[in-house]
Amino acid sequence: MSSRAYKVEYLDVLGRAIEKNLSREIDQFYIEHGVASEHSIAIRNDFFAALDLSGFKISSIGRRPVHGVE
Repeated sequence: MSSRAYKVEYLDVLGRAIEKNLSREIDQFYIEHGVASEHSIAIRNDFFAALDLSGFKISSIGRRPVHGVE
């Protein structure tokens, strides 16, 4: 028998929608008042920005090769 502990979380759809809307409004406020540029907001909101993906490349999707990749 495994001794792993599992954490169960429940998705609060309404709460998440409110959170996302508030985040968008804050981003728009920063852009409109010159606090941040659209580019800096996009980078901050990029899920993959924290990962170093420079050494990765996509050579195929499924069994189909991607053109232009050697």
